[in-house]
Amino acid sequence: MTFARALGQLLKVRAIPHADSPLGATLTLSGGITTCVPDENTNAESMIMRADEALYAAKAQGRNRFFSFEMQMDTVEQLHG
Repeated sequence: MTFARALGQLLKVRAIPHADSPLGATLTLSGGITTCVPDENTNAESMIMRADEALYAAKAQGRNRFFSFEMQMDTVEQLHG
């Protein structure tokens, strides 16, 4: 989440215009992140699926958010920039 925070802050400072957006005048970033401790049941497909779920959860909460899903603990961390 440290990288996500830094990237979100950079976009905020740069205030890159996004004239065609109906949601806001400047570019923002939402993301879904997944982490896990690999075991015999871990595969790329399940990690991508969880990251995708986290992305859609972030978008459902509004703009400029990151959600992190930790697979082994089934916990979700939310970051709003």
